Amino acid sequence: MGVSPIRFFLDFLLFFLGNIIAYKTVKINNSQVYESTVGDNATLKLICIAATGFDNVDLDYMKSKGIGVCNVVGYSTDSVAQLTVSMVLSLATHLPEYNSFVESGEYSRGSVANKLTPVYHEIAGKTWGIVGLGNIGKKVAAVAGAFGCKVIANKRTPDPDYECVDIDTLCKEADIITIHTPLNDGTRNLINEERIAMMKPDAIVVNVARGAVCDEAALCKAVKEGRLGGIGVDVYSAEPFREDSPYFAVK
Repeated sequence: MGVSPIRFFLDFLLFFLGNIIAYKTVKINNSQVYESTVGDNATLKLICIAATGFDNVDLDYMKSKGIGVCNVVGYSTDSVAQLTVSMVLSLATHLPEYNSFVESGEYSRGSVANKLTPVYHEIAGKTWGIVGLGNIGKKVAAVAGAFGCKVIANKRTPDPDYECVDIDTLCKEADIITIHTPLNDGTRNLINEERIAMMKPDAIVVNVARGAVCDEAALCKAVKEGRLGGIGVDVYSAEPFREDSPYFAVK
């Protein structure tokens, strides 16, 4: 039986940290580095995360061992902001459904010039709520404003350049909610079943932060029951998500 690439990488990482004393820096992406990974390694001085966020590293333990941790700030700002807006527009305009309608030949076989369902929504004048106002959140806010949306934001430290509100107010008032916050003890399950119930029944929710920021089962259930207008997700609590994931039930 072969060894999976992930298992091979983790075994290699353990070997590297525990036995290769000539190196003092390790580079990772999504691998998890905790006390059990580092062990008694006395030479490791720096962990470089080739991504944003620190949720896959035990920062308290690394600090206690004098090991520095850094990430690549801003490397994905433009691409994640673009993906965010792309998903919002796709959900608001239903372009995939209309494209499928034409490609299937159903449009040509019909006698109606314009298909009116699902409803195409203009986002100008809508309230766009941004959860997490870092580099990506601010980039998305600029685009939202350019589309004529009213922008509100939820941020731990209010920003005088934006209308900042508490998370419950944002969930109640926003027509579009995009999530860009880091994952930590304060944001885990931030978008829970109770807050999803506060949202408008046609609200669009897009999560490009971390999967565990949302209650994934509650989010999918709300879409299936028609209590949300749609969801766009690029991050999952388990990646890749398995066949028993609640996302499989959402079409």
